[in-house]
Amino acid sequence: MSKKVFQPNEDVKIDAEYMERWLGGVKIHSLSPKTLFDLQTLLSHYRDIIVPMDNVKVSFPVEGFDTACASVDEKKIFIPTQVLQEGKIDETIGLVIHELNHIKHSEKESTLLKVCANFIMVCLDSIFVETSVEGEYLSLKEIVYQGGFNFAHIQQGYPQTPMEEFFSMCIKDVMLLLNSVEDIRIDAICPHNLKKYIDKIDTNSFENFKEHYENGALDDESLMNIVYRMLYHHKGFIHDPTISKRYGDTEYIKSSLPKTYVPTLLKSFKNEIKEHCEEIYNSFSPSQPQGKSQTDEYLTLMETSSNEESFNKMLGEDKSFSDECVEGVEFEDSELDPNSNLENRKTEYQKQEEDNRELAEMPSYMEASINVFKNVDVVDCSEQFTDRYGDTNQINYKTLLIG
Repeated sequence: MSKKVFQPNEDVKIDAEYMERWLGGVKIHSLSPKTLFDLQTLLSHYRDIIVPMDNVKVSFPVEGFDTACASVDEKKIFIPTQVLQEGKIDETIGLVIHELNHIKHSEKESTLLKVCANFIMVCLDSIFVETSVEGEYLSLKEIVYQGGFNFAHIQQGYPQTPMEEFFSMCIKDVMLLLNSVEDIRIDAICPHNLKKYIDKIDTNSFENFKEHYENGALDDESLMNIVYRMLYHHKGFIHDPTISKRYGDTEYIKSSLPKTYVPTLLKSFKNEIKEHCEEIYNSFSPSQPQGKSQTDEYLTLMETSSNEESFNKMLGEDKSFSDECVEGVEFEDSELDPNSNLENRKTEYQKQEEDNRELAEMPSYMEASINVFKNVDVVDCSEQFTDRYGDTNQINYKTLLIG
């Protein structure tokens, strides 16, 4: 598959109302290297305001990053080229302010990955698949452990087996649920003078969501529909009866830390999480588990036990948090529904959201052009001139010094 490359279009309409104010009213007409340099400068300025004590790197994305994102663990921010390429400069700034607030306020993603993984394992332990031997069943948890499972590969972002890929997809979507609530929280506490950028994003993105919501495309009580409905309900754009009934206290979200609200959030939507994991498993169309000889069963049991022990050991210092999230959680045992498939349940809105995350990589020549401006100093100068009448006039001007 060929890479998408960030290619500024001279004809694209520029939306930079707030950035133009920062530039003293200078109009921005294109995504020139100078504009992109000014954007980097402004983002660095906001970085120093939001996270002054952290050495956070703000950069354009490279291969592997498909949307605005932040790493709390690594203290990195990536600018979404897709939004930039559409000329939405203010929204780009808003997304990065939002991600910087994640670094300032949010729990480390390494911790949340473990919490979600542990919760998912409990879900999978209640879903059973019939093997090729009549009357013999395995839980999806057992199938995951037997199918080659090393959680370290998932933590590193490089799943290497089908079962690791399946589990990685489950975690990603459960993390989206957590992220939707965290977005509500951190946007609510964003400084007022910066929140205008985020409000602009929300207002514009809601217009697309509103059409799908009102025509009933998001009525199904699926995990991903709940993620989107949760966000717009608590940001005040809609009143969703389901969200209001099951997780409707906006003030609780705003005033709580992740270690307080995450356990209640996961438990509130445990059945939707279980169903979603089942749909993802079916979308892989895995082969039916086989019956084994006594020797094979013994070796498989040893491998399963070893993988489970390794997984539990991995929880480490986050085990108490993970345990709190599953404390008192009970799932009714059920047989895998072969007709439940994730791809078949995706709404047009969800597909559209996924398409919008496609990466447009910043080409090296453009990065070089942007970086040239880092060596430019603007110096205020003045000079006095005497005209032919003997009057003295002072002329003020600026000089560019390229190092």
